[in-house]
Amino acid sequence: MISRPRDQRGVAMFIVLLVVSSLMTVGLLAIYLTLGETKSTAYAVDSKSALYCAEAGLAKARPLIGANYASWAAILSNDTANIPSWYPVTGDIDVPADNVNDFSVTIRDNDDEPTGSPNDLTKDNDMRVFVISKCTRYPETPREVTELIYYTGGGNAYRNQSGQGAGNTGNSN
Repeated sequence: MISRPRDQRGVAMFIVLLVVSSLMTVGLLAIYLTLGETKSTAYAVDSKSALYCAEAGLAKARPLIGANYASWAAILSNDTANIPSWYPVTGDIDVPADNVNDFSVTIRDNDDEPTGSPNDLTKDNDMRVFVISKCTRYPETPREVTELIYYTGGGNAYRNQSGQGAGNTGNSN
């Protein structure tokens, strides 16, 4: 029978524990990195989807806000008695619709006061406002799109029916 010296007892067990703990550390690190990459990818996808959502809100609201120039004064002055029922513009982009608003669109006055005058955000002077569309569908990755729109008045310019003016194509009707 071979006898081992007393000071070498448990060395094999220590080596096995060291190897197993090293392998577990490497495995846990790999899992941690994989989960981090997955979260990063999901964040990037949600961020891009939130941007598209905000752009969809802007596309829906632009014609509605532009067609209701008469309501801008009440909206900008925050006259709660006269704010139209359609404001703020909200909507659902899901197909099929889940009846939960995914965006909210509001307006804000631009800096349109004469030089030297303080900016009054409650009054429009130049028929231009900022339209701000915020995506509410992805609260972890909020996105907002802003566009300056302007009111050009009513009516249509029928280009080829005017001898002067709209298109001046030379038609002398």
